[in-house]
Amino acid sequence: LIPSSYNVRQGDQTLPAIIDPKLQQICDKTDNPVECLITTIPFLRKKVAINPVSILDIEVEAIDIKTKEALDNASKLLLSSSNSKPITNCFNICIKNYKSILESKHRILDAISLGDDKQLRVELSSNVDKIYHCEDAFEEANVKSPITEVNSLLGKMITNSLTITIDMVHFHNKN
Repeated sequence: LIPSSYNVRQGDQTLPAIIDPKLQQICDKTDNPVECLITTIPFLRKKVAINPVSILDIEVEAIDIKTKEALDNASKLLLSSSNSKPITNCFNICIKNYKSILESKHRILDAISLGDDKQLRVELSSNVDKIYHCEDAFEEANVKSPITEVNSLLGKMITNSLTITIDMVHFHNKN
């Protein structure tokens, strides 16, 4: 297998990246291969072994970073908002859910190291629900969520992790 070249956006820059063929194979099996690569590549370290467990580990680290970013954004927006009760409640729901996602990181990493795909799916599915709950709170308050972009990226990363987990289980069961 030959590494393929791919452009990755980091902030305002587009950087060329060489994709390890094993990562390409893993992402090609997901429902959203491009999103899988986009959300995984920026967090790859040169010495990381490319195998399904290390990819999930990288995804969890990426989720952790983006969750901290979302938590920081929600906290700043809460402090600078007009403090209307519905918006304050929405931000508080999101902040509580983001903190809960961060707290699940150790359970996710433990599930990865133990090869417990069932527990991993439970944790990641729960995190997806928490993101949607945050978005739903703003929708119910008839307010456009100012953190939708981070929610969307978090959701994609967690969904990719779930898809990779399912692919790992299918691959493992075949062998």
